[in-house]
Amino acid sequence: MTCFIGHMNKKGYFAEIGITVTKENSKALEKAIAEIVGRPGEHCPAIWQETKKWLADPTKKAVLDRQLKKKFTKKAKT
Repeated sequence: MTCFIGHMNKKGYFAEIGITVTKENSKALEKAIAEIVGRPGEHCPAIWQETKKWLADPTKKAVLDRQLKKKFTKKAKT
């Protein structure tokens, strides 16, 4: 599991939005989250720091949830 993906998975974030994390999709999840939160190409600590801000803000979290569902679930709810 990539740096913060394992942590988010243990906290139940991905289950909450209907995404199953696997070894095969964890890198893609990290990349997608980095792009969504505006930190593409940065290292894990910078991405995680920004992601925590997004998770704490209900409006930003809704955007993150929606975009990840769209990309990683077959039927995304909007």
